[in-house]
Amino acid sequence: MTTPTKCAYCQAHATQLCAACRNVVYCSREHQKEHWKRGHKSECKCYELASNELLGRHLRATRDIRMGELIMREAPLVLGPKVASMPICLGCHRNLLPPQKPARNYYKCSACSWPLCGPECEKSAFHVDECRLMAASKFQSKINYNPGQPVGKESAYCVIMLLRCMQLKQSKPAAFARLCELEDHLKERLETPLYQVLRANLISFIKTVLGLREWPDLDILRIAAILDTNAFEVRQAGDRIKVRGLFPGGAMFSHDCVPNMRHRFDDDMNIVFLAKRPIAKGEILSISYTQQLRSTIQRRLHLKQVKCFECACARCADPTELGTYAGAHMCAKCKVGKFISMDPLQNAANWRCEVCNVIRSAKEYLINDAKIEAELESLDKTTPQSFEDFLYRHRVELHETNTHILQAKYALTQIYGNVKGFGMDELSDASLKRKVELCEELLEISNLFDSGWSIFRGNLLIALEEATVAQAMRLDEASECEAKLKKAAEILEEITNIMKHEPEMQQLLTERKQILDAALERFTNNA
Repeated sequence: MTTPTKCAYCQAHATQLCAACRNVVYCSREHQKEHWKRGHKSECKCYELASNELLGRHLRATRDIRMGELIMREAPLVLGPKVASMPICLGCHRNLLPPQKPARNYYKCSACSWPLCGPECEKSAFHVDECRLMAASKFQSKINYNPGQPVGKESAYCVIMLLRCMQLKQSKPAAFARLCELEDHLKERLETPLYQVLRANLISFIKTVLGLREWPDLDILRIAAILDTNAFEVRQAGDRIKVRGLFPGGAMFSHDCVPNMRHRFDDDMNIVFLAKRPIAKGEILSISYTQQLRSTIQRRLHLKQVKCFECACARCADPTELGTYAGAHMCAKCKVGKFISMDPLQNAANWRCEVCNVIRSAKEYLINDAKIEAELESLDKTTPQSFEDFLYRHRVELHETNTHILQAKYALTQIYGNVKGFGMDELSDASLKRKVELCEELLEISNLFDSGWSIFRGNLLIALEEATVAQAMRLDEASECEAKLKKAAEILEEITNIMKHEPEMQQLLTERKQILDAALERFTNNA
């Protein structure tokens, strides 16, 4: 595409390209600001809405996009608790802490008795409308703090997010219309046990207890289905926030098991989408709705259950999973072949050994795979030995890049150097070498599944950089120590690029830079 040469505002000769869409130029920053006010704000995008039979509505790049480029920032249309939530404040959404003595219970809203942080949260814009409705219907929340009892998730929160969506119909009709445009998969969801429970209990509560009898049952369930299909989990660990948010723009990004984007949340709980690798003009913009280290059948079953669609991306369609054989088990008969699905886009398809052609049913494979997954999830996460023992037990049955093996190896990269008794200074040289080797092995896998500036890759690099510095400081040979520290500096530079958009990581990066600088200074002084 030819770059324009006339200012989009005054038509004078111009060369200052709009950094966001790169479709217009300006002669000055002042004219760019004026053109923004006159409507360019709604047009200034590097993507367009498209649709096809397989993906439905999705977003497609309208120009080449740089790695790390911000593609979208969007405020939540609705924000609220998860269906089953730990006790949280409905005003600020923070997880509630145990009450300070002499209080023996959470602070309760004076009108509806829902737990809050304090009186100031009663006036929160998030809470006032639902509070008014519940108070008018004389409903009082029964969520309490019980000293000496473990704090668990409360299913009563399932009504809040739904109610906030319903109330948009009167308070913000345009926002409610945007909500109703989103996909719901209601037909499939109505057949699930969860929606049978919702139909029996939630509908009764909303219509009978809260008095919203004018709402048809299916309209209420459709909103619940829209939330289950499109809502993002919003986390802000530093502020004790873990809720759901609905972002209509963000809901248009397609899923892919090898995505080209990632997302995060800023301090105002806006969702921010970034390109994690270069994206060519015409490419579909995608994020992942599932975990990258899972095998194809695990991912597809999860997506079908949670999002009500069956992924048919290139990774899912490849029986070898891009050459990793992540879902494959070793053949017990020939000892050398791997079992792969005869049709990975059909979850019920048989599995066949690539070498001796022995057949296993999907049912047999899934039962065995589920047992291994349950075993992995039950391991003691405070010691590396439990995971090392797991790898040893399954060394014949599972190959080196099987999904369970990869997940165990990733756990080890995070345990070595980070748990009591296995801190970085406490690790033996052999354990330190093991940590480095595991990180390097998984980084090779990340190049296939989650390449570029991905959080998964960033976390592995952090573990690798820390171990590399520790190795360097144990070396007596000056040239070897210098080489290790230079490698650590290169790794830290890549980490900084990956994590520069993650505010909660900045303190860690500063600390790692200080430790590396101190190590380099110590090496220089001893040289």
